[in-house]
Amino acid sequence: MTDYKPVPIISDQPAEDQQVAFGFEAYSRTLSAVIANKDNKTPLVIGIYGPWGSGKTTLMKSIIADLGKMNNQGLEAFRKCKTVWFQAWKHGDEDEILAALIEEILKTMKQDGFLENCTAQVEQLIERFNVSKFVGELTKKIARVDITEFFDSLPHKERLGFYESFQNFFDRLIWTYLNWRPQTSEAEKTDDKGAALVIFIDDLDRCPRDRIPHVLETIKLFMDRKGCVFVIGAANEIIENALKHKYGEEDASKFMDKIVQVTFNLPQILGEDFGSYLDRIGIQEKGAIIPHLPLIISAVKSNPRRLKRFLNNLNLLQGILINKELDVEYKDLLFWNIIDYLRPDLREELKDNPANLEQLKDHIKQLGDKIGDQGIWDIPKEDMANIPVSFQKYLKDKELVDLLNKFDITADQLRQLASMSGIVESAIEVKEKRKEARETHDEFDLMAEIPAGEFIYQDGKDTIETPYKIDVYPVTNRQFEQFIKAGGYRGQDYWSPEGNKWLSTEEVSEPKYWKDDKWNQPEHPVVGVSYFEAEAYANWAGKRLPTEKEWERAARGTEGRKYPWGNEFDKERCNTIESEIEKTTRVTRYPNGRSPEGCYDMAGNVFEWTSSWYDESEKRRVLRGGSWNGNPGSARCAYRVRSNPLTRLLSLGFRCVRTLK
Repeated sequence: MTDYKPVPIISDQPAEDQQVAFGFEAYSRTLSAVIANKDNKTPLVIGIYGPWGSGKTTLMKSIIADLGKMNNQGLEAFRKCKTVWFQAWKHGDEDEILAALIEEILKTMKQDGFLENCTAQVEQLIERFNVSKFVGELTKKIARVDITEFFDSLPHKERLGFYESFQNFFDRLIWTYLNWRPQTSEAEKTDDKGAALVIFIDDLDRCPRDRIPHVLETIKLFMDRKGCVFVIGAANEIIENALKHKYGEEDASKFMDKIVQVTFNLPQILGEDFGSYLDRIGIQEKGAIIPHLPLIISAVKSNPRRLKRFLNNLNLLQGILINKELDVEYKDLLFWNIIDYLRPDLREELKDNPANLEQLKDHIKQLGDKIGDQGIWDIPKEDMANIPVSFQKYLKDKELVDLLNKFDITADQLRQLASMSGIVESAIEVKEKRKEARETHDEFDLMAEIPAGEFIYQDGKDTIETPYKIDVYPVTNRQFEQFIKAGGYRGQDYWSPEGNKWLSTEEVSEPKYWKDDKWNQPEHPVVGVSYFEAEAYANWAGKRLPTEKEWERAARGTEGRKYPWGNEFDKERCNTIESEIEKTTRVTRYPNGRSPEGCYDMAGNVFEWTSSWYDESEKRRVLRGGSWNGNPGSARCAYRVRSNPLTRLLSLGFRCVRTLK
């Protein structure tokens, strides 16, 4: 075992020091100059918008620091700015939010020494303006009382009168705080040229959707005050959706337009700014990272927080590899991390079947030999047609192709890396990658076109009279989920008379094993569906179930192959009992097992329903294709077995066809 070695981790705390990264210094200086400019009238509201992890909090903290510097320099063109930090998402209803906001303002006054140094002025205010007994009591106890607790103690019937009285008093208290002397008379108006109270409201988008409008309505009570500036940090899309949910689309836009005078959308961070950040934090392996920085930036979607997580995951994995004494070069670990972030779908493919990496690289080499080194990666149509469908999207991506070419790793090393991928993922990363996977899986709807014509069927010959299309993959759980969400089990029009009768008797609303994690993985074939459920799905999708003749033609081509890939069984090309996997697999796992027509999983994984009757008794339907728990013989293209249409097995799924006219 090697000696202990430190593993560096980058903090995700918002930067408050002098070195603001990612080019934020220019934004901070500009926005602080807007806030402090004595000629800019108040009240003023600035909205700083950006997605999760884009640096909103860091920018707002930087603005506070810049305002402090401007205060210290006493520049003629700028007013003094007192700053308050408020996290509205931590608080509940309107009363609690209002109380908490007031409390934060008073705490800032206390930290600034105002309440101790100006006690006489505060008491003079209370006496001069004859405020309610509750306001006087609150102010006298401010040094030791929780304001929210005080508000809660007020009798409900007296709260409205209290708020009105308190707001008048609070206006004068803020005037006194900004000017550090009491207001001599009501005629002495607030002069926002001399000073302003700047309230930063961070992470507004972290509030529950229904609470966001309440927060905005509550703080709007303060937004109309002269001498006050509000800076709101949020993901604009989340705020807009919350307001639309309450007010409707048109009124939601008007609501924000009335509140926010200055909008700043955090721009996409440039490559050189990411490079400067790596310089600043002194990353040890910078030399290996810089050549691939554009790809990393793409992988983390130009998001500072995602970059930090990427680097932390990389460092953690490197530490584990060192302590497990595994011989994996840093560059290969880096490449795997890029794939993990950039193409989570490819990561899953390679985790399921590491041999697919070599297959991909073989296709890349063959294409490279044909295309040549012209600087343009343009794959001819005829060559693309010969590439497995599940590979095509990866091979179209030139940057990914270049990375895979350099990814020099053995199948065993890849298995080791793949086994560790999930251990460094946060919950939000898992959620994001699942979302990205959903967005990149339109390929599951692909169909292969089968022309009319003669072919070898069973032990003789037969003819396809009408051309058709057949699903490239068995129907997946993700696809079947759409049927459920669309009310497929309630839509009688999708079901045959026999199916409706079965449905009313069984009262089912989902496949038999739908809630079992072993069988409900998104890219695995749906199982536990009866013939009637498969038929209803096909009708809903505008398709139908194949006849067994159509199924066999798509599986073995015209020359009558024994298996989709040839005449010899190969457990590396399909999921049967010989594979010892003992469950279903991703439908894209075996590109080397596809049929002559490009269809996947026509040997193994799951038996598939066809619309054909097994015999003249018309009591049993034909199943084709073999399954994960079947032997090689049942995976033959010509093998047929019968099943009751009511059957809902762990080894039984389906795919659909569409007739071409």
